[in-house]
Amino acid sequence: MDEPKMLSGLSQSDYSYPLADVSYLSEEEKKDLLRRGMRRPKELYSDEEFEQWVTVFAEWNTYSHSNGHKPTEEERNSEKMATASYERGLWYHRKRFNEWKKEHLQPLIDELVEHAAHDPQYDWQYLYALECAKLRCMRAYFSHSLIANENGNFSFNRWIDICISLLQHIKGDGLHISRQQIERMNTRNVKNIVPSTLVGAYEEAPAPSDEEDGLPDKFYYGEKIYVRKMERLYYRIRLYKMREWWE
Repeated sequence: MDEPKMLSGLSQSDYSYPLADVSYLSEEEKKDLLRRGMRRPKELYSDEEFEQWVTVFAEWNTYSHSNGHKPTEEERNSEKMATASYERGLWYHRKRFNEWKKEHLQPLIDELVEHAAHDPQYDWQYLYALECAKLRCMRAYFSHSLIANENGNFSFNRWIDICISLLQHIKGDGLHISRQQIERMNTRNVKNIVPSTLVGAYEEAPAPSDEEDGLPDKFYYGEKIYVRKMERLYYRIRLYKMREWWE
């Protein structure tokens, strides 16, 4: 079962200022304001109108107490402030997010759309490029979402970062894999993802040489194995960790 997320992006202590005065509103105006503010998205058109709605909503949103306990005035005021702080946190977070989205997230979304619309449909590398573009959008989104802390980190950013890094190598078919990585590669448990002939060719191939003799060397075969190992790790992370990737 998916666990609920902590809304780290809501710093409620910043929103505990006094409620707006709505004493001049009629009961009909308050009902209309309450109704519009409870729609998704809210039909409120200014911060002033939102603050008025917060006051009306906090008055309306009574907490339930066990054993017939009737809250004191102090408890009721505390409940109203907790409600107001939470709703303010959501409202102003979304305002900041929408401003940030225009400048930072939208270009990544445009890049994703460009991949989907114009990349060739016949090559597996373009599929990985599309997935990489999508994960970059997700990474950016979550870094400014309700579950991110002040540094833009969240509970599963490590897994998205690893997947993006893996996809950078995979979609390039090993283009950025170094010789040092190949030299440190462990070839145990790879026979279920690559042909045994490839493993044999890798083990028997000569070490990389500066001389151009035209023959495949250990680095050539090692790249192919390394990319497949990366693919396996990528799909394992997706299989076992992707359900954590939500807000």
